[in-house]
Amino acid sequence: MTPIDLKSHVQRAVAAQWPAFAAAHPHLAAVIDQGLLVEEASQRLAADPAFLAAMQRAAANQRGVIIAQSVEDFLARWLGRLL
Repeated sequence: MTPIDLKSHVQRAVAAQWPAFAAAHPHLAAVIDQGLLVEEASQRLAADPAFLAAMQRAAANQRGVIIAQSVEDFLARWLGRLL
């Protein structure tokens, strides 16, 4: 996966999870720049052992679904740590 592809997956995951996050944490959501969030999440995701393992499984299985689910799982955990 190229960095551009990774970033687009992260952008989609943020877009999918942002409404619930913003509803649960409106003050925090009001001050977070989503563009910076995507950049930081992309960088951290690229170094995440679980994501790297998922990438290896996906390469072996050639399944993009594993990658997308891994991105969403990582982002959910990572957003939870912001609190």
